[in-house]
Amino acid sequence: MNAKRWIVVGIAASAVAVFTALALPIPTRTFRTTASIGAVFQVPNPAATNTALLAFDTFAGHDLVNLAMGTALTTVRTNQVLAMEINCDSTFARLVVFDTGLLSNIVDIAGSTNIFALTGQDDAGAAGPNHERFVMRMEVNTNGFLVGGFMTVAGRVYLDPTNGCPRAVLIDTDRGHDKGLADAALKNLDDKVKDKEIAGEAHLIGVVNAIFLEGGGVVTNTTLLPFGQLTMRRQLLP
Repeated sequence: MNAKRWIVVGIAASAVAVFTALALPIPTRTFRTTASIGAVFQVPNPAATNTALLAFDTFAGHDLVNLAMGTALTTVRTNQVLAMEINCDSTFARLVVFDTGLLSNIVDIAGSTNIFALTGQDDAGAAGPNHERFVMRMEVNTNGFLVGGFMTVAGRVYLDPTNGCPRAVLIDTDRGHDKGLADAALKNLDDKVKDKEIAGEAHLIGVVNAIFLEGGGVVTNTTLLPFGQLTMRRQLLP
């Protein structure tokens, strides 16, 4: 290869490097999220201490917040709420604790390791798709009383046709397959804020390791999440 061609290749490589360095991060949207997640775990059998019993519970959004913050489930939260963060090309999502006073995510409960999303464009004359369905796998982080785990989450979200970003709408027009696909609009059991907007819905299964207080000691128990539902509501962060 002659010198001139080396120079051309070098210039092209440098241009790619500069373009990569200057590439802007993909914007994200954060949505207030309500939850209802069934949980199954083992507890000691008082009649035979060498055996265990199965216990069942349901975690709402504020329960997940307290677990991630390492506080008792009875703790009343005023500023810290559950939220879902999704980026504008649906390649990454996080389930987080959001502080409405600080206007910031303060704890990452779980982050996606991969997402598969399919978009739909109901109006052929629009600039782009207006909604999508997704399936993603999330790894649960170690925070507070949560010590790792995983979740598989599937659901739907509205998109802004002009930029592809998730968005909240006032009228939920995408409910036709909710019953068959196990999605639902959940009531807010966390606070007294009434959300009229909706960004999407999802359901999940998974496993987390949770810290329990048993017999005066601390025990980490495997906790099954056989089925749960999430509803993404108003936008908290642009």
